[in-house]
Amino acid sequence: YQRRVRAVGGSLDKLIMRMRRSSQDVEDQIVQKPKKSLGLCAKCKENIIGHENGCKALGALYHVHCFVCQKCRDPLVKKPFYHTDGLTYCEKDYLDTLEKCDVCDEHIKERILRAVDKQYHPECFKCTDCGNCLDGVPFTLDSENNVLCVQCYNKKFAYTCKACNELIVSEDGAETYRIIAMDKDFHVACYKCEVCDVKFTNDEGKGCYPHEDRLLCHTHYKEAVA
Repeated sequence: YQRRVRAVGGSLDKLIMRMRRSSQDVEDQIVQKPKKSLGLCAKCKENIIGHENGCKALGALYHVHCFVCQKCRDPLVKKPFYHTDGLTYCEKDYLDTLEKCDVCDEHIKERILRAVDKQYHPECFKCTDCGNCLDGVPFTLDSENNVLCVQCYNKKFAYTCKACNELIVSEDGAETYRIIAMDKDFHVACYKCEVCDVKFTNDEGKGCYPHEDRLLCHTHYKEAVA
């Protein structure tokens, strides 16, 4: 009876060993099975083997070690990156390629406005006096190169017409003309007789005849001095 038990035990041990070898053969087959190619890397043109070795970006496939910053060569997988002029950069190195706004000293990431030999964010280019944005708006400079909108420039520097007390400024960008008489400034349209509104000209007898701080035509001048 005891020998019979040992015989059964010996057969069981052999069976277990065969099962272990079979299981190991299956594991070896699984490990040795070749991984499927994901496709060709857009950079090195080699096969990408295994999902952990590849990534998709910019509509193409790359090896993880091929998709790197153009400047510092750091991997860009799962990181912010920028693609410009055919080159890919990490965020830090991309910002270093950008110009800085002359006003706020921050990098200009989107539209850039260039004026007076400097660069600006469009929203940072403002009138020095009133602070209104000058993006797409006419502007001018004063003697100290301060940027001013036309309205503020006129308030500071435009002449005032003695007749109507309005600023003598251009209309629709046209050239501005003023007339100086009796050390005073006038609009061309306001340079006329204060009595009859006849406009003065260079024709004989049609000019201005000042009298007691008034602009008069020849007719009313004669009446005033008679």
